[in-house]
Amino acid sequence: MECVNVDEATTSGGWSTRNVTVQELENSTAIRRGDASALPGFALPIVTFDDLLDRHQAEIFRFTLQLTRNRADADDLYQETLIKAYRAFDRLDGDANHRAWLYRIATNTFLSGKRKVKREDPLDETLEAVLPADPVDHVADFEAQDLLAEVQRFVATLPDKQRIALVLRKYHEMEYGEIAANLKCSEAAARANVHEALRKLRACFGDRI
Repeated sequence: MECVNVDEATTSGGWSTRNVTVQELENSTAIRRGDASALPGFALPIVTFDDLLDRHQAEIFRFTLQLTRNRADADDLYQETLIKAYRAFDRLDGDANHRAWLYRIATNTFLSGKRKVKREDPLDETLEAVLPADPVDHVADFEAQDLLAEVQRFVATLPDKQRIALVLRKYHEMEYGEIAANLKCSEAAARANVHEALRKLRACFGDRI
């Protein structure tokens, strides 16, 4: 069995050298990278629904705010998302990407509920999420806020998939593959949705941004 020498820290603060097998070294590296689930006999820690909420509820709620632009509708969408997630949680694979799964539920719930009457009450935090402002003085601050409001209203008119793709890419920093999984489309289609949304924004506001 092939062995290698590795240096390890001791409890006294010094260092010692010991022999380990190549397999042990690869296993240790996989665990540090977060790839331990691929190791033979390795069991992932059990994730509870409460764990899921602790890790992701804040960003999922921000996402619902960005989609609905209204706190009351965001609360409804967020609660419906959590209810659906709770009901389906026991059927979820143990190695599933929980974050992406929650985003998909929120997206699907939003799209399926678009027939609801929209409330037009944009939040400052939502506007800043689309285009953060960096005002220099009071006059510039007012102008920036006016521009943000215009951009927010324009984004709300985008086709649903372009709007969602733009928010996921520019605010939640998702990769195109994740956006594609969220929207149930190809990666090329996800990229096209983001680029088309940005093209429309530049065409409308390019001389002011």
